[in-house]
Amino acid sequence: MKIKHKLEYSLLRSVIFFINLLPVPAILALCTIIGYLAWVIFPFRIKVAYNNLSTVFPDLSHAEKLHLLRKVYLQFTRTFGLVFILHRNSLTRLVKNTRITGREKLDRALQGGKGVILTTIHASWFEAYFAWFNIANLPTSLIYQKQSNPLSDDFFVRQRGHYGTSLTHLSSYDGMKAYEKALLDNRLLIISLDQSYTSRGASVPFFNRPLACAKGAAILYQRTGAPVFTSVYYMKDGELHIDFEEVPLPHYDEINDQSIIDISSRCVRLYEPFIRAYPEQWFSLFHRLWSKKDYPPIKRSIRQIFL
Repeated sequence: MKIKHKLEYSLLRSVIFFINLLPVPAILALCTIIGYLAWVIFPFRIKVAYNNLSTVFPDLSHAEKLHLLRKVYLQFTRTFGLVFILHRNSLTRLVKNTRITGREKLDRALQGGKGVILTTIHASWFEAYFAWFNIANLPTSLIYQKQSNPLSDDFFVRQRGHYGTSLTHLSSYDGMKAYEKALLDNRLLIISLDQSYTSRGASVPFFNRPLACAKGAAILYQRTGAPVFTSVYYMKDGELHIDFEEVPLPHYDEINDQSIIDISSRCVRLYEPFIRAYPEQWFSLFHRLWSKKDYPPIKRSIRQIFL
């Protein structure tokens, strides 16, 4: 075990310990202050976030984009603070009382015995989203990218098990056989689409720009015949919402680049209205989706920073 990993993990646990000493209103206030300071002093990946926001909202003015980005930073830090206290009664109730849309469609799809390919995107309340599957006792497998620090990775996996054992984890390196096995066992298989996979992805239009989208959902659909769903999760009026919807897909005679691109495109474009409606809750706003380099600097006046 590297000393660096141990130090990072010690810092993480210290932060968690401190946060858990505070009541929820104090945590929200503290995280709001941290978010505001980050926005003013060190806006993490602002060039990437600004570029992505410009792709989603090409008609917004420079000032409007900066105003929206400030909300994004505050949302991110507030959610980050609450991730570590989901075990508290108030937040557990929030997850248990999640407003679900499309649950009956999901249950009906599972009755087919082929599992469900459950696509999603990265939003701020991802830990609450994962917790819901355990609370709902739905057999679910999550394809996730392991953290470089094995101690931190193990902590977050164990934390998700606080609500039950229905949600299991599959590494992004486990391969298609492991994913097919999950579907064969009639499980929900969560796959995130809003990542850029460069040479490994299928180039599909996303907000009218080519995105190297994950091929897994498309390939698994053609290999297994499992239905494909979209899922979004978000906070609205103080309540957590999760919406499920089946993606209408035709039959394909063979697995090739054309069919993979068509399926991936049909899936990912369904997330565009949600992102436009809740841009401050879209965590992938900070990811290098459409370009890996050459982000121009962002100019901010004193007025645009503070007002």
